[in-house]
Amino acid sequence: MLLYGEISDTSWYGDEITPAEFNNDLKAVGAVNEIIVRINSGGGDVFAAVAIYTRLKEHKAKITVKIDGWCASAATIIAMAGDTVEISAGGVFMIHDPLAGLMGYYNTTDLGNIVKELETIKQSIVNCYMTTTNKSEEEIKCLMTDEGTWFTGQEAVDAGFCTSVMFTEVETEVENAEKVIVNSVPIGLERFHTIPKGLLGYANSHNNNTTNAENKEENNMGLTLEEFKQKHPDVANAYKTEILAGAGNAGADTTAAVDAERARIKAIDEITLPGFEDMANKAKYEEPVSAEAFAMQIVAAQKKTGQAFLSDREDDITDSGVKDVTPTPNAGHDKNEEDPYGDLIDKLYPETK
Repeated sequence: MLLYGEISDTSWYGDEITPAEFNNDLKAVGAVNEIIVRINSGGGDVFAAVAIYTRLKEHKAKITVKIDGWCASAATIIAMAGDTVEISAGGVFMIHDPLAGLMGYYNTTDLGNIVKELETIKQSIVNCYMTTTNKSEEEIKCLMTDEGTWFTGQEAVDAGFCTSVMFTEVETEVENAEKVIVNSVPIGLERFHTIPKGLLGYANSHNNNTTNAENKEENNMGLTLEEFKQKHPDVANAYKTEILAGAGNAGADTTAAVDAERARIKAIDEITLPGFEDMANKAKYEEPVSAEAFAMQIVAAQKKTGQAFLSDREDDITDSGVKDVTPTPNAGHDKNEEDPYGDLIDKLYPETK
């Protein structure tokens, strides 16, 4: 049975884990000897979690819980229903004090009652934890703080909340400050104000998943210098600075060398004409030259372009056949032919003798 996502008493989007939906799934399983419950959840409604926990505990089958990614907040209550609780080496387990969402206006009596309710809820959660871990009631309550206590997979086993570590691959993608994606399951972080940032990347670095690093290294193979600089500008700049720092005699002014290199690149950028960007990149990085030498390269390239234009124009003239046309001399106007325009001009401007 997969419990991936938010635990809720009501389904709003169709992907929540609700007691009603869980009961239907449990009935569909029927009479079996073992039920494997796989969890990847950031938690949710405590009462919904307790209801699912209770249904699992009363089932006659052996309950094996496998935490594939995250098991936080209310999801940990369900995990305690397992006869064995396995957690991924890259998994995350978190317990904390219960929270209450408030909307409206309340007096001191109302708030006092809410505090008492939270204390009762906390005790019920502690009772669930005590069915698995050997920790005392006070030890568990100390771990259930406002900030919460976060465990890696091995730490959860050491603390007694889980029975063993399994080596399931966990992929954790930090989408933003309010949401992470764990094995394709979105988990909201709004109620987790103190999550250790190191845990967000723990899954990708502590699950024997060497293929990611190998793939990254392989992806960098075969890149041209320019492609590498565009893909990894910080690394390229670091290499360039290091090379410049090691250039010249011992004790050379490396700061001056770096400043000179920056000035060279800036000067080349300032004299680069439209259409000559590739030549500029080559002059700056691939075959470094001074700005003056680059300017001469542009002049030579423009001259070559002009010569090519003249050559192409000459070829066009030759191909057009214009040179093969024989010119015919104009014999002038025959006096016997009518010349209305000439007659008009003679009338307007008679010769003066």
